[in-house]
Amino acid sequence: MWGRPTAIGYLRRDVSGVSQVWDETQIRSVAKRLGYELAKIVVFGAQTERPVSQLLDTIERVGADAVVTPTPEHLGDELDRVVRVCDVITVNPENTYARWVLPADRWPAPGFNGEPAGLDAAEAGAAESERRDNAERLD
Repeated sequence: MWGRPTAIGYLRRDVSGVSQVWDETQIRSVAKRLGYELAKIVVFGAQTERPVSQLLDTIERVGADAVVTPTPEHLGDELDRVVRVCDVITVNPENTYARWVLPADRWPAPGFNGEPAGLDAAEAGAAESERRDNAERLD
């Protein structure tokens, strides 16, 4: 069985200010609610050199699937840089910036009827008949 995905909390002390304890509580809460195992909360201050580079090193070392942060402002202009390696989840506003986006050709076409692609008319009819038989057994 697979374990839960891993997340890292991240905040800037200078951005949180007096709300730092509350922000850490919110990070823990959102990570738990979304099913993540929170490995650690990384806290940097205004004097930290290259904070996002250090965060990226931590993401790699821990093997994190996501970073949970109080607001996008904690990442500044470098949100995109972090999203390239893992999902970023913000507490306020609650949002997920996903690193993976399915290309348009991976979504079902409009009018898709749920049948697997490539069935000829006879196979499609047999699949529909089987679906009806299964539905009748459930009644």
